[in-house]
Amino acid sequence: MQRAAAMVSVNNRLDHSEVPRLLEAAGRVIGQLATPETVIRVAEHNADAVWLFTRRGRTRPEGFMSALLLNEAGRSALFDGSLNLLDPQGEYLTRQHERPAAIYVWASFTPGVLAAGINRVMDRFDSPHYAQADVISTSFTLRGHRAMVRRGFEEGVWHDGRFLKGFYMIPRRPETLAARQPSYSTHDQVLRPTGIKVVNGFDDMMRIAAVRAAVYIGEQACPYNEEFDGNDLAATHLLALVNNEPAGCMRLRFFGDFAKLERLAVRKEFRTTRTAFELVRASVALCKEKGFRRIYGHAREDYLAFWQHFGFKLKENGAPFAFSDHLFVEMVDDIEPSPTALALNDDPYRLIRPEGAWHVPGPLEISAHRQAQMLDTAQSKRGH
Repeated sequence: MQRAAAMVSVNNRLDHSEVPRLLEAAGRVIGQLATPETVIRVAEHNADAVWLFTRRGRTRPEGFMSALLLNEAGRSALFDGSLNLLDPQGEYLTRQHERPAAIYVWASFTPGVLAAGINRVMDRFDSPHYAQADVISTSFTLRGHRAMVRRGFEEGVWHDGRFLKGFYMIPRRPETLAARQPSYSTHDQVLRPTGIKVVNGFDDMMRIAAVRAAVYIGEQACPYNEEFDGNDLAATHLLALVNNEPAGCMRLRFFGDFAKLERLAVRKEFRTTRTAFELVRASVALCKEKGFRRIYGHAREDYLAFWQHFGFKLKENGAPFAFSDHLFVEMVDDIEPSPTALALNDDPYRLIRPEGAWHVPGPLEISAHRQAQMLDTAQSKRGH
């Protein structure tokens, strides 16, 4: 890939006379594009909007990559459909000295080895001036979808409470990064030391065991074999941390057509916080992302009102029953799956991501990127 990139020069010095020729060639592959006059207008507004790709040793560009550098209003207009993509309104575009809120990949025509130059443009958009702008694109083909995923784009964006599946995005804007975190994946040891995470390793399982031992064995004198009942390794666990200190946890198990919430525990010193409420909401959100429509659980009779706050109701024909020296009732909640719920028609890479991290590229996608680089290199060699 590096060898191919060395054979391509990239610049943003647009020669107006070249625009009609390039658009005509791109149009035969892509379809309808903006007029040459519109492209020139956008480039004159901000020179970083249009980049020309030329093979080494040749004088005329043979490909290009164009972007709409959008302000906040333009970002919203892109998502609500009021941005005219064939003739973008000037009030939505930033000038070169202004920091954009979003970089929309307007059109890209980079046949053959010219594709190696795309990274040069992306390097420019990774510079401090652009680093906090979301990178957004669209694709209507399977090949385009796979290319987006390989480059780290996530499929679908949330805007004004709606999930827009037709867009791909690399989220970089602080507001976007904060809003995109699922409620079951809000903890980061450095950036967000207070939050919730899905347990993916034995260190966090030790923290789960410590919380439950303190609450159920230490405070409630529950026998060890009843608290650690043999189901922990067949379950998903959520861990809540406050300033990186384990504060609470929840266990989820999944059955044919329902999920079960259990073992909610919050350490005594954190019970004046919203930890218990956040754990329940995060657990419900995770069940929705998995596509479940019904949640089941057991509530101690004296805690039933807490669960009813979230919409749980007593299970029909369910009678109180006892275990571990307490009386419990059965409860259920009917839910709607998330718009982004896991499904068989998802991209296969999403289905092999770590539990609870379906919204970000996973470690196995690195191998896919390696394979793509090998194919690009092989194709480049065949072209010469």
